[in-house]
Amino acid sequence: MKTTQSTALRRVSRPQPFGRRGHARPNDQALTHLTGTILRRLLAETENPVLHASLRRAAAEAESLAWLTSVPLLVLPTLLEEKARAARFYATRQAELREASREWVSLTE
Repeated sequence: MKTTQSTALRRVSRPQPFGRRGHARPNDQALTHLTGTILRRLLAETENPVLHASLRRAAAEAESLAWLTSVPLLVLPTLLEEKARAARFYATRQAELREASREWVSLTE
């Protein structure tokens, strides 16, 4: 006689709602749409095309990080603003360093 696994030992997996309070995850389109809306506003405020690439990278990174939270649609706007601020600071600093290095090169010639 074959013995089968006891029904008490079997695990029945049931789909669980996401998050502690049962909130469902937003669909990809909602988060992507929100990211695009905020990114378009940030790009419209910026005339520097070099900064556009940095802002796009910041938006992609913020969207990825927002997915790791239980409420990505709520977290994304603040996170994207912080990433955009850091991208602007970095671009400004790089421009200052480029200018300073040009001055140093002109002094050595």
